[in-house]
Amino acid sequence: MPICEICGMEVSAVKECKECDSKFCEECGDEKSLLCYDCIGWTDDPEDDWAEDKLN
Repeated sequence: MPICEICGMEVSAVKECKECDSKFCEECGDEKSLLCYDCIGWTDDPEDDWAEDKLN
């Protein structure tokens, strides 16, 4: 049985993330968009949050 590279569990099937090539199970990513949860987290964060801190 294949092993999910995100959770480490043996699963019946895995998909390959189109961003990082990790093998993930249905619980650890979005099978429709072919993104693991690690990469989904990176794509959901707006880049503007890293600009500069706004003080007062």
